[in-house]
Amino acid sequence: MRPSAGPLRGVRILDLSWGIAGPVGVLLLAELGADVIKVEPPGGDPFREQPAYHVWNRSRRSVVIDLKHDEGRAAFVRLCETADVLVETFSPGTMGRLGLSYQALAESFPRLVYCSVPAYPPGHRFAERPGWDALVQARAGMQNEQPGWRPGPVFLHFPAPSMAACFLLASGVLSALVHREESGRGQHVQTSLYQGVFAFTTMIWQEHARSDAPFRMMLGKTYPPGVHQTSLFECADGQWIHAATMNGRTPTRTPEEILGLDPVDPMALYGDPELRARHETDLRAAYLRRNCRELVEEFHQAGLGAEAVTPMSDVFTHPQFLANGMVETVEDPELGSTTQIGVPAVLAGTPGAIRGGQPRVGEHTRDVLTEVGYSVADIDRLTGAGVVEEGATWAP
Repeated sequence: MRPSAGPLRGVRILDLSWGIAGPVGVLLLAELGADVIKVEPPGGDPFREQPAYHVWNRSRRSVVIDLKHDEGRAAFVRLCETADVLVETFSPGTMGRLGLSYQALAESFPRLVYCSVPAYPPGHRFAERPGWDALVQARAGMQNEQPGWRPGPVFLHFPAPSMAACFLLASGVLSALVHREESGRGQHVQTSLYQGVFAFTTMIWQEHARSDAPFRMMLGKTYPPGVHQTSLFECADGQWIHAATMNGRTPTRTPEEILGLDPVDPMALYGDPELRARHETDLRAAYLRRNCRELVEEFHQAGLGAEAVTPMSDVFTHPQFLANGMVETVEDPELGSTTQIGVPAVLAGTPGAIRGGQPRVGEHTRDVLTEVGYSVADIDRLTGAGVVEEGATWAP
């Protein structure tokens, strides 16, 4: 693994997370320079079979320790002596049953920042219930508020609760580390997937009760879909455009003027389904007569929002994307050379860096245990007893 870089150099994190929020949140800290040690159970993290884990688990080292074994827990506690942060995403009560709860560790390690990310927050009536992103979406009301192609709740393919919680994790840990500089003490940082939902709360929920009829129709869970789905048009060159949306500027021309169509009264469209259907047919025919790139330029010149719908493969090969360091070639121990997104946070003075692909299961067990004082004989004995594993080659 390449040496650490970035402002968190010297900070050690013990990563006991799985799922999405924990691995991605820790990844943000790892690539800002933290020394992340992923502590895996015997056989490795069962989620390693997920393709995304080859990105989410990069830039860290892997040790395998059986936390259900007395000597395994003892080895983990020795790791805690060298750690600044511990991140866990187990079901509530799991760390307590192992004797590794915040309360159990804080007395011996008062500077430790201990971060927990369960499904629901402490005090919630389901705080003790294991959770899954989709189930938290349902319980939190997100699926009910999501506009879709039909009335009723709609499942989000994007794991919004987890992807919000990963940033809450990172900001919470960083805030606790900053406070530790002043107080000398760590603390228990807690967030949850449920709280991640409400980090994304938007005008859809806030304004729905007071909105007028056009706004309700725009966001309605009806078929045909609302305005954002019907703003996608195919052009003459086979490309698609997302056109005529708001962009904060005052328009100087209407989409109809740009496309050579007769003017329409937007309020009349809302009130007349047949007129609206004919207008959409005319729009789609007009877009098919025009070049996508030319239309994008005309819309922008007129103060209207529009962009080409770009395939992701084109994004990753674009010269500007490459020049900005947004894409990197990462050598993965199992996949070989891979193309991955670069470090998402850019610091001019202390830039972060990708330090390597997802490590093999237990790849660094011997190195890490040696760092905390275990002898070669000790490690050999623990390996033979199945308390730790090293250098295993994982296969799905």
